[in-house]
Amino acid sequence: MVLFIDIDGTIRDYTRGIIPSAVAAMKRAREKGHILILCTGRSVGMIPRDVPMELFDGAVTGGGCSVVYRGEVLRDVSIDPAVAAGYRTYFEGNACPYGFETKLGIFMTHELSEIYRYALFAGEDPAKSDKPGLRSESIHLDMTIEDYDRISPPVTKLSFCLDRAQNESFDVDSSLSMIRYGGAPNGLIHCEMVAKHCDKGSALRMLCEREGFAIEDTAAFGDSMNDAAMFAAAGTAVCMGNGSPDAKEFADDVSDTHLNGGFDKALKKLGI
Repeated sequence: MVLFIDIDGTIRDYTRGIIPSAVAAMKRAREKGHILILCTGRSVGMIPRDVPMELFDGAVTGGGCSVVYRGEVLRDVSIDPAVAAGYRTYFEGNACPYGFETKLGIFMTHELSEIYRYALFAGEDPAKSDKPGLRSESIHLDMTIEDYDRISPPVTKLSFCLDRAQNESFDVDSSLSMIRYGGAPNGLIHCEMVAKHCDKGSALRMLCEREGFAIEDTAAFGDSMNDAAMFAAAGTAVCMGNGSPDAKEFADDVSDTHLNGGFDKALKKLGI
């Protein structure tokens, strides 16, 4: 089978780091001849250092903006600079916390950096933490929008927060697609936008078509709404028990939580 595997909340925990039972399960799958594809919303520059990349035959990063298989780049898409600049004007004019995700990492306003700090890292700065997961973290909270202006790398994803009134009137450019997560502090809605058709599901289908993999021989493992398109595209979709209720609606099965060996148990249930 071809296994499409999310990182955060699936095989890894933000504070505890990579989950040993998940690594053992992936090693067993490779030994049995299965193909492993990393499939993450993170850009390549944001993949945590404790993720065992040597176990993967390919990687879908940036939520589907980039696809690499056995060293060959199959997709590399970024957001039109003029479109990104237009949204920057909106975000700054409406006091929206925002960030530009790139292959180098995410460049954020102070407000979004603080949201990440508390929503993902339990109030800590990964660069100063002694927790295993945070020590291996590749998201740097001190990469600012001013840093972005000095380098100006291509933007693969817009990450931002809206209040409820902004969310109701927000316009999505025809060249982009948007995912709403919720869960940000103070009732804000965390959102992401990427180039249209560049989601995990389209990446899965493209890779299968190009390499001749049958869709029914694919399995996808994840936990959040950026996995929904991947779940819908895969032959079998498994959501971790800690996953969001919305994501579970797209899955064929729900496993145990990631910290309780959910990924390992899912593979065993599938006979992998």
